[in-house]
Amino acid sequence: MSTMAQPHCDEIWSLMNTQANIRESLIRARETLERKPSAALKEDSVAVAVWSGNLSTQLQHPSVTQLSTEMPTTLGGAGGAAPGWYFRAGVASCMVTSIAMEAAVQGIALTRLEVQAHSESDARGMLGTEGVLAGPLRFWLKVAIESPGTSEAQLRALVALAASRSPLSQGLQRGLPIELEVDLQPQAAPVA
Repeated sequence: MSTMAQPHCDEIWSLMNTQANIRESLIRARETLERKPSAALKEDSVAVAVWSGNLSTQLQHPSVTQLSTEMPTTLGGAGGAAPGWYFRAGVASCMVTSIAMEAAVQGIALTRLEVQAHSESDARGMLGTEGVLAGPLRFWLKVAIESPGTSEAQLRALVALAASRSPLSQGLQRGLPIELEVDLQPQAAPVA
């Protein structure tokens, strides 16, 4: 049994109204981009990580005050959210967004949606052990979803369709190659 409180009539009306607005926006955007496909191709907003000493980074985004990463104490860090956690969180939130968008388009009213992103890694790869790959060896998502009056088959189909359109999940599945550009900025020579 869900511990989530059932929404009241006013909340349901507000959710339905919001869902209708989302649906209209998505359909309008889809139609516009089908007419002019060149408008759909854009560079995504840049994620910036700046080293802040030891094994810490500060993450920069124009609308977020402060995010940071830190490695576990077992690896010499101070403990905290490691970069891999943000990676999993990004994939999970991208999937939630994709499911919510598709639910709005299909007119499916969701009362619960949660995605957990799990991975399994061998830390020896990150530490340079020969023959051991760095990074996740296994990655999986668990989706918890509820919609009164919607069949299990409809919800499974909704999740499958959304997964096929989730940008981060699809990037992972394709094994998107990463181009690496290195900008070497030499220190200025001291003035004598």
